[in-house]
Amino acid sequence: MDNNMNNTIDSLISRYLMGNASSHEIEELRRWIESDEQNRKYFQRQQDIWAVLNPTIDINDIDTVSAELKVLRKTGIVSSRFAIFKKLLGYWSRIAAVAILPLLAVVGYLIYRQSEGRDIADVTITTSFGCLSSTVLPDGTIVWLNANSSLQYDPMMDDNVRNVILHGEAYFDVKADAKHPFNVKTPYMTVTATGTEFNVNAYDSSASITLVDGKVSVEVESKSMTLNPGEHLAVADGRPTISNHINTEKYCCWRNGTLIFEDEPLFNICNRLQQIYDVEFDIAPELKERTFRMILNGENISEVVRFFELAAPVTCEFENLKSPDDTTKFKSRIRIMPS
Repeated sequence: MDNNMNNTIDSLISRYLMGNASSHEIEELRRWIESDEQNRKYFQRQQDIWAVLNPTIDINDIDTVSAELKVLRKTGIVSSRFAIFKKLLGYWSRIAAVAILPLLAVVGYLIYRQSEGRDIADVTITTSFGCLSSTVLPDGTIVWLNANSSLQYDPMMDDNVRNVILHGEAYFDVKADAKHPFNVKTPYMTVTATGTEFNVNAYDSSASITLVDGKVSVEVESKSMTLNPGEHLAVADGRPTISNHINTEKYCCWRNGTLIFEDEPLFNICNRLQQIYDVEFDIAPELKERTFRMILNGENISEVVRFFELAAPVTCEFENLKSPDDTTKFKSRIRIMPS
């Protein structure tokens, strides 16, 4: 890789890790990673470096003088070179964080490599309400994370152990490796795959998995089942039910910011909205089974509620609730009543 290309990729990786990359840049990075095994390993190494430092770095707290001395001690650079590094660090301290953080990540990686036997904490990726995220795991698996979700994994994940812990919803494009299964652990079920694409919804006990391609095995309360493409497994009260020949896009299109409801009861629709938006619903009993057909594509919750009122004789009222542990944070409760 020539220097210009190397600088471009490093900048792209930095923007991705800091959450500033556009969807076009993310796709460009994904193609670069998949084009060559060395590219994947290079990205994995940079992601591991980031995982070591990112939880503890605040750009406002960076002390370049102290950092300089620490670098010199750790790397064994002789004192006669101090002036040169002082000029460089003085320059770096004035440039944007997009350049500073990758530099510190490299330093942190060198320090880490010199500290044999040192454990690294698991990486946890989280998304807030109304936000989506995507990442490439150390083994090359691509993950899309839905709103109000978290994914935990070992930053030193290798081909021998491929475990992740999911709370919420995620879509997995698993790097193929028949000898080393990929395990998604949730509070309600465990999914095992070797190289496939599937969606897991594990916000609550009404969990589900939708298989798009390949095969997976699912374990629910010690009962193991195998799914084929186009099958959807739903868990209710600990009991799994498999549906065949389903529209997989209905369960996976959230990756594009879309939600599809096909004659769904209002109760089910509101449960789904509560998973993604920071709201609660209070539905009049006589309206819970009323069905709606709708496709949402980026609408905010006020626009969704307005659709309910236009499509049926209902009235929706907002009520702001204070968080019990934070008087500055509010959560909306929406009452849906007959009009």
